[in-house]
Amino acid sequence: MKKSLIAMAVIALAGVASAAVSSSSIAATTTSTNSSSATLSTAASSGNGSALSLNSATSSAGATANAGGAAVAGPGTAVGSAGVSGTATTSGTVSSLAATSGNGAAYGGAVTNSTANSGATAGYSAGGPGASVNGSATGGATSHTNNLAITAAGPGGGIATVNNTSGTTSGYGATSTAISGPGGTWTNTTSGAGSVGSSVFQNTGVAGNAAAFSNGGGTSGSAGAGSIANAF
Repeated sequence: MKKSLIAMAVIALAGVASAAVSSSSIAATTTSTNSSSATLSTAASSGNGSALSLNSATSSAGATANAGGAAVAGPGTAVGSAGVSGTATTSGTVSSLAATSGNGAAYGGAVTNSTANSGATAGYSAGGPGASVNGSATGGATSHTNNLAITAAGPGGGIATVNNTSGTTSGYGATSTAISGPGGTWTNTTSGAGSVGSSVFQNTGVAGNAAAFSNGGGTSGSAGAGSIANAF
C-alpha cells in the first residue's frame, strides 16, 4: 500500500512537471541627436566704399523610438507579439549675403551640422505542452544634414546671396505575431523603412564682382527594419 502511494505521487508530480509553461518578452530602444551651427562675417572698406556681410544658420535634430513585446502560454496554447517604430530627422537652414560698393570687400558663410539616430528591438518567447512561439522585430534609422553657404563681393560693386534649407526624415516600423493552439499555428510579420530628403537651393542674386557657393543642402539618411515569427 505504501509503495502504491509513493508510485502515485511520483506519477502526479511528473504530470505537474509536464504541464509547466513559460513566457518572456523584451523591448529596448536607443536614440541620439546632436546639432551645431556656425557663421562668419567679414567686411572692410576704404575711401569711398562700403561693404556688408550678413550670415545666419539654424540647425535641428530629433529622434523617436518605440518598442513593445508580449507573450502568454497555457497548456496547448502559446501567443506572442512584438512591434517597433521610430524616426530620425535633421534639418538645416543657411543664409548668406555679401554686398559692396566702391572700394569695399565682404565675404562670409554659414554652416549647419546635425545628426540623429534611432534604434529599437523587441522579442518574445512562450511555450507550454504542445505549443510554443518565438519572434522578434527590429529597426533602425539615421539622418544627417550638413548645409553650407558662402558669399563674397568686391572690391568694387557687387552682391551675392544664398538661401538654402535642407533636411531628411528616415523612419522604420516592424511587427511580429505568432500563435500556436489547438486549431494549428499562425504567424504574421511586417516591416517597412523609408528615407526622404529635400533641399531648396536659391541663389537669389549674383551681380557685379561677386560670387556665391552652396553644397546643395548636404543631407542624407537611411533606415532598415526586419521581423521574424515562429510557431510550433
